[in-house]
Amino acid sequence: MTAGAQRATLVPDQASEDTTIPVLAVLAGSETYGFPLSAVREILMPPPLTEVPRSAKHFLGVIAVRGEIITLVDLPTLLNLEVLDPQPLGRVILVDVGEELIGVAVHRVVQVSQLQPDQIEYASTMSADLSECVLGVARIPSESSGNAEEMVILVDPGALLGGLT
Repeated sequence: MTAGAQRATLVPDQASEDTTIPVLAVLAGSETYGFPLSAVREILMPPPLTEVPRSAKHFLGVIAVRGEIITLVDLPTLLNLEVLDPQPLGRVILVDVGEELIGVAVHRVVQVSQLQPDQIEYASTMSADLSECVLGVARIPSESSGNAEEMVILVDPGALLGGLT
């Protein structure tokens, strides 16, 4: 497991006085998801795609990034989201899941947010039945309205993507 994957959690760095937790918020379908920034290696425009015959529905294919072949998955399909208005995927985020990088296709990158631990409601304290890949939820300022907030579903990239390879 790489160092990035080991620290891809929603816990402040104990070695630092800064208690904020950086999270990359992305739009998948009509919902906003957050990945720990420590697991995100790069954000790309979608490169040329090579489809893989007879692959699962959420596998879009493989891409080449600086000579490395990377599996590309469609986040809305992987999460079984209902997409009412199909739109082209706008960005690919390369996520470190330990043994390799996985490309995650999303509709749009929303923002990087610095969350305080008290802004996060962790899944273990929630009464809802949540998947093991959801760490919790947080509210971030909406980019469209100054005072409004958006709900962000915080995902564990290792649990969400680690079993795909």
